[in-house]
Amino acid sequence: MSETRIELTGWKAIVVAALILAVGGVRIMMRFQTVPEEGKGALREWLVKDYTGRGPKDLARFVADYRAGVPVQPPEVPAIDPRVEFTALAAHGSSDTMIVRCEISVDGGGPPDGMPVRFLFLTTKPGGGWMVLSESDSFNYYTALLDSRSRYSYRSD
Repeated sequence: MSETRIELTGWKAIVVAALILAVGGVRIMMRFQTVPEEGKGALREWLVKDYTGRGPKDLARFVADYRAGVPVQPPEVPAIDPRVEFTALAAHGSSDTMIVRCEISVDGGGPPDGMPVRFLFLTTKPGGGWMVLSESDSFNYYTALLDSRSRYSYRSD
C-alpha cells in the first residue's frame, strides 16, 4: 500500500489552523441560545409546581406511597401561587432543545428549597410550544456547548 503524506508549512499551515479555529468557534457560538418568552413561561410553570408540592419528585413519592398502601393525601393547591422571577437566564444547546441555567427568586426572596440556581432541560413540544422535560445539572449545561449529538441524546439524570 502506498502512503500519502501531507505536510503543511508556512502560510498554508497558518491558514489551515485559522480555518479549524474559525469553524470550532462558530460551532460553539451557535450553541449559546436565548430562551423565548413561551419557554420562560414553561420554566416558571414547572418551578411553581415544584415549589407547591406538585412537581415530578412529589408525584413520584405520592405514587410510591399509594403503591405501598400508605394512606396518601393529595397535595393542597395554594390559594395564591408563588411568584417565581428569573434574575438571570442562560441556555446552551440547539434552538429547540436546550439546558437552561435559571437564577431564581420567589416572592422577592430566595426559593423555598434553598437552591437559587437550577438547571432545567427545556425542549419544544411536537405540536408547538415549550415544555420542561426534567431537571439537569451544571455538567450537562456546560457539555451542551461542545455536543453535536442528537437533540434526544442529552442525559438529564
